[in-house]
Amino acid sequence: MRYILLLFIFLNVSLLTTSIKADNRNKIINQKSEMESIKVEVKESQKRLDSLKSEGITIQKQISDIDQRIVTNQKVIKRLNQQLNGVHGKIGDTEDKLNQNKNRFNTAQNRYLGDICKFYVRAVRLPRESFWETPMAEVKRTRQNMYLAALADFESKNIDKAAISITQIVDSLNQLTNEKERVASLKKNKEVATALEKSRKLKEKKSLESLRREKMSESDRMLTLQQAAKEIEQIIVRLENERRKRQQANQSRPTEPSIFVTLKGQLTCPYQGKIVVPFGSSVDPVTRLESFSSGITIKGRPSAPVVTVAGGDVVYIGNLRGYGNFVIISHDEQYYSTYGGLGKVTVNLGEYVPSETILAAAGDNGLVKFELRSGREPLDPVKWIRIDAF
Repeated sequence: MRYILLLFIFLNVSLLTTSIKADNRNKIINQKSEMESIKVEVKESQKRLDSLKSEGITIQKQISDIDQRIVTNQKVIKRLNQQLNGVHGKIGDTEDKLNQNKNRFNTAQNRYLGDICKFYVRAVRLPRESFWETPMAEVKRTRQNMYLAALADFESKNIDKAAISITQIVDSLNQLTNEKERVASLKKNKEVATALEKSRKLKEKKSLESLRREKMSESDRMLTLQQAAKEIEQIIVRLENERRKRQQANQSRPTEPSIFVTLKGQLTCPYQGKIVVPFGSSVDPVTRLESFSSGITIKGRPSAPVVTVAGGDVVYIGNLRGYGNFVIISHDEQYYSTYGGLGKVTVNLGEYVPSETILAAAGDNGLVKFELRSGREPLDPVKWIRIDAF
């Protein structure tokens, strides 16, 4: 009887040890898988940082080219201003000359008309026959008439010269006015071009600032990933040491077929919301780099409940990859579901949780990352969750 009791105790201890060892092995496999996933994300993050750095250099070169064009335009505008001031001065001088010639023209014209008037007045007042006059008086009148005629001819020539000068000055003034309009138009075009370049420079500066913020965010993310990788590596080392200490000579019990695999397409949705990051490969719209997502990211209401997709054992509770609290559920010790971006976790490590058990509330940003794995192989969660779940 004592022998049977000892045998029974030995078998129970052996089964418990085997169960603990299998559970510990699953933890190690899952932690290694998570670490490999983080290492991949670190490499992708480094590529993204390199791409952002290259794009930043390109934008800085564009800003430098814009500055050079602005400086060139400002020099041209300065030269055009000087040219415009010179044209304004010439126009002022030409207008002064025009006014002087108009005055000369009016003076000569008035004198000419005055001389003509005098000539005709004298001609009208003279009698046709002046027998009573002396020969000397006749000579005097003849000389006066000749003088008036010569004076009128002189003023007439002055009028002609003034008229020609006025015409030339008007032509010159028109040319200067056209030159003024041409230079002013060039100046305006350069000012508009400079304003556009300044606007383009401001836009490029905003893009550069946005790029710098994104680069800083990506750097922080990469540091977080690297720290998470170190933490997981430490967990794996600890689990490996525990596994070696617990290793027994007897073999593990045979693996039973998984019930979880029969639930494909029938799983409960872990969190109500919209899928913002799908499973698989995708191209970043900013960096144009291709990356692989081993799960899906759901955007929903902050503090909304996050539930288990199926029954299983809680094998890990921690904080990973900057997603807040992180929980891993083991299903039949062959499949794993992971839940990231959680608030306060309401389940305990090692606890068995039925389907639709509330694990935690979603974090403040309302982003929950959910993954399904068959051992280390990631699965597309959308193919396993009920089609009407979202």
